[in-house]
Amino acid sequence: MNITVNPNGVAINQYLMKTALPLGGYFIIEYLIRNYTASNIFLGFLNFPMMALTAILLFLAIRKLRDMILDGQISGFMAWTFGVQLMFFAGLIEATFIYIYNEFIVPTNLVTVHNQLIEQYESALTTIEGLSSTNTMASSMIPMLQEMIDMLKQAPVASAIETAISMLTNDIFFGMLIMAFVAPIVRKKK
Repeated sequence: MNITVNPNGVAINQYLMKTALPLGGYFIIEYLIRNYTASNIFLGFLNFPMMALTAILLFLAIRKLRDMILDGQISGFMAWTFGVQLMFFAGLIEATFIYIYNEFIVPTNLVTVHNQLIEQYESALTTIEGLSSTNTMASSMIPMLQEMIDMLKQAPVASAIETAISMLTNDIFFGMLIMAFVAPIVRKKK
């Protein structure tokens, strides 16, 4: 069985690129939503469903690869490798967008997000200080929060390229973890 090209003439690398493009678009939308989480706490509740959707999208992409290109069978290692490659190329699309977005479109974005994070910690500190007179656990958290605020104020704001590389690295690592669970599931057609 030739695993590089299916009977319809579609190579695995062609399928990889065709699948990575929309997944990269999804990652861009996910980044923009996560970017505004700092200003809207309710958007933070979308983080877990978006991560779960990423796992589902990877599963569907590999299942389609298995069924349409590889005649119904794929090894666990090949599924894992394809998933990690898919996350890499989709992450590369996202990283390119992040760099362009933070460097040219909204150059003040990273500073704004950094400042909003500090404001959130300061707001939490104010709330906990109000509770500290009645709750000993709350009073024990005050030094830790103050230390976090001081660290954030002293930390330099990440550059656009640092943010892009960090997100690409996160995507690859997250892909490796997801594929450790997804690859055994999609090995064989039931």
